[in-house]
Amino acid sequence: MRKYVFTAQFEKSHSKLPDDIAELFEKKLPVFLKDIFHPSFRTKKMEGFRNPYIWEASLTMSYRFTFEMDKEGKIIFRNIGAHSILERKKV
Repeated sequence: MRKYVFTAQFEKSHSKLPDDIAELFEKKLPVFLKDIFHPSFRTKKMEGFRNPYIWEASLTMSYRFTFEMDKEGKIIFRNIGAHSILERKKV
């Protein structure tokens, strides 16, 4: 299983999720860590960001999370929330 960390932004956003969505993330996390390209996550690279290593994945059709991978393959969870999190200022 891959190593991972949560950014402060991710933890803040996660704490504001509806309980059922937060529980779903916890349930699906082991599956994601085993296979980040599992079809249920619809994982893809985010476009238009200066950092080319930022990815997005779907938790549900309405909720997404963003992450990046470091050189060792560790996953850094960046943000989670409704689809609108992807429309934030691109950095």
